[in-house]
Amino acid sequence: MSDSRTDIDRIMNPRSVAIVGASTDETKRGYQAIETLQAGGYEGEIYPVNPAADEIRGLQVFQTVSAIPGRVDLALIVTPARIVPEVLEDCAETDLAGAVVVAVGFSESGEAGEELEREIVSLADEQGIRLIGPNTSGVINVHQGLNLVGADIVPEGGLALLCQSGNMAISLFTEAATRNEVGYSHYVGIGNEADLKFHEYLSYLDSDPETDAIVCYIEGMSDGRAFLRAAREVTPETPIVTLKSGRSEVGKRSASSHTGSLAGDSAVADAVFEQAGVVSVRRSDELLSVANSLASLPAPSGPNIGILADGGGHATLAADALTERGLAVPQLTAETQDELQAVLPDAASVVNPVDVAGGTDDDQRVFYQCAEAMITDPNVDAVLLSGLFGGYGVRFAERYTAVESRVAEDLVHLVEESNTPVLVQSAYEGFDTKPHEILREGGIPVVESVDAAAASLDALATYGNHRAVHDTKSDFALPDGLRALTPTTESTAGDTTQLSEVTAKRALLSHSLPVTPFEVARTPSAAVAAAKQFDGPVAMKIVSPDIVHKSDAGGVALDVAGDGSIRSTYRELVDAATAHSPDATVDGVLVSPMRDAGVELIVGVVRDEQFGPALMVGLGGIFVEILEDVTFRALPVTEYDARQMLNDIEAQALLDGARGNPPADRNAIVELLCDVSDFVTDHPDVVNLDLNPVFAGPDGVEIVDAALTVERSEAGTYEQEEANSLGDDDDRH
Repeated sequence: MSDSRTDIDRIMNPRSVAIVGASTDETKRGYQAIETLQAGGYEGEIYPVNPAADEIRGLQVFQTVSAIPGRVDLALIVTPARIVPEVLEDCAETDLAGAVVVAVGFSESGEAGEELEREIVSLADEQGIRLIGPNTSGVINVHQGLNLVGADIVPEGGLALLCQSGNMAISLFTEAATRNEVGYSHYVGIGNEADLKFHEYLSYLDSDPETDAIVCYIEGMSDGRAFLRAAREVTPETPIVTLKSGRSEVGKRSASSHTGSLAGDSAVADAVFEQAGVVSVRRSDELLSVANSLASLPAPSGPNIGILADGGGHATLAADALTERGLAVPQLTAETQDELQAVLPDAASVVNPVDVAGGTDDDQRVFYQCAEAMITDPNVDAVLLSGLFGGYGVRFAERYTAVESRVAEDLVHLVEESNTPVLVQSAYEGFDTKPHEILREGGIPVVESVDAAAASLDALATYGNHRAVHDTKSDFALPDGLRALTPTTESTAGDTTQLSEVTAKRALLSHSLPVTPFEVARTPSAAVAAAKQFDGPVAMKIVSPDIVHKSDAGGVALDVAGDGSIRSTYRELVDAATAHSPDATVDGVLVSPMRDAGVELIVGVVRDEQFGPALMVGLGGIFVEILEDVTFRALPVTEYDARQMLNDIEAQALLDGARGNPPADRNAIVELLCDVSDFVTDHPDVVNLDLNPVFAGPDGVEIVDAALTVERSEAGTYEQEEANSLGDDDDRH
């Protein structure tokens, strides 16, 4: 299938549209689509298609698409699902660029629907037609008047919306209609992604002069890795904001039944989106505020926010909201504080947050004087003006509206000249006052909620940081064979094999990863000899390809010391393993020195069904599932990615040396993460890798335990290497 810019342009910006399934019944979609196009001022050609009608709303009706004399760019197919193949077959000799398939009854509905979906994709492929959907609400080009959805309130603006839910789209359209500064350039109902996928729209929207930011509501992606690659190229110029649903187990099931796609792990999605420069939000009521701020304001050079408030309550709430999101509210310089004190009453707080303490009650021009001083402060990257600004004419006296309007104009000029973002949070946001109108027209967003303001500033800081370090991040390119598991292969247990701990460790050692020294003993006396190679007590673990969870089988013993204890422990481990799994093959006991110094980390690799292989790091040990202090990045990772992963761990105090302990060697951890990335890149058969615990101390890192799952077809290579090594280690005395 062609996915050239030309074809996407013909679909998103069509000069002619065929309505297949056009109807004379005013209640039918096939009638309403024509009515909406005419009412919306669409200037292209409209071709109704219906074999049983001659004229609809003054337009000639054609029996088939192939009977239309002119070139058709886009077809809206509103027939039942079973008719869609027939429609596409008719288009074989046409130059149709794309088709919007509205019908349900495809992959989201079961096996028969999946087969029907494969059929229409194959037909479209043969004829060079790109499909939107099926199971889509349609597409809109707002500036062109192309509305193939039927939504009656879609305000014009600079946001492009890619959405997997028709109801969610209506909600976002309605919200925008109540907010003067927010509007749309394009809308695409992604549907099942049977053909055209999320990532294929990004390049077009990036180059579209009417689009300032891209908004995505995502339930599941069929090619998340391609989205990351495309987003990485787009985000330096055009910000992308995502809201992903399906975070809970219930939500995941809902998303799967609704779109026929798997929702995936939200923790992976959030992290890899950030890695690609995409801003994620978790709340639907933040989505448009964040997107509008990114579309309107310059990106700050750092995370330091100056708060200018006309009340202590707003100042405190703003400081709380910003710091909870990881932004900084730094103290202003002495020079800035002197400038502020010169225009504010003695009772004002000029440290940051700045509370004007009534200093703006009679003269709102003081707001500008304060904002100007704060913007020039070297400790400030962005300013939040919080409280009542824009509403003084409503709250106190109408004459203040003119003063605030002039201040609003000055603030717009200040942002333009300084290239520093200013965002306004006002309790009077809903009153649509003249000062707010001036701010919005000048590119300064006005929001009502302190939380929405904090979310927007957080997004701006995140986006600004991404643009600054764009070239240091992964390009998401994968070598041959390294891919995401499809839902089919991941759900088939026979496709993968978990290797023994010995095999896993030897594979890691072959790539010079820092594995704790170990020996494999085949007899009690060999275990004693092995232990003598290490100083102090040892750990002993059963070696069996048939026992995955060694602790559950009584196959682990720690802090073993003394020849007699080592001999008896060897026999106890073998007996316990045999009792737990009578048919299990026991290849001996692994002996290694005890390790307990340093921070316990977990380092792992998973194959996410949407984004492919992803690296994980976080607090490890036996409580890893309880603490859930982990972070992810898509493989391969760069050194910058690895350092950011460490910074994302919440327990920074442990890494820095809590309670007098020495700090962990961050450089060694970063090196390990990069080496694990390289290991998996060199071994594309790796499905899961679990290194837990990894001890990180002041002098480096050490892998204490390792579990490695590979594709079954490649497992023999590892197992043969293990057999050869075990033979070398056999102890006969």
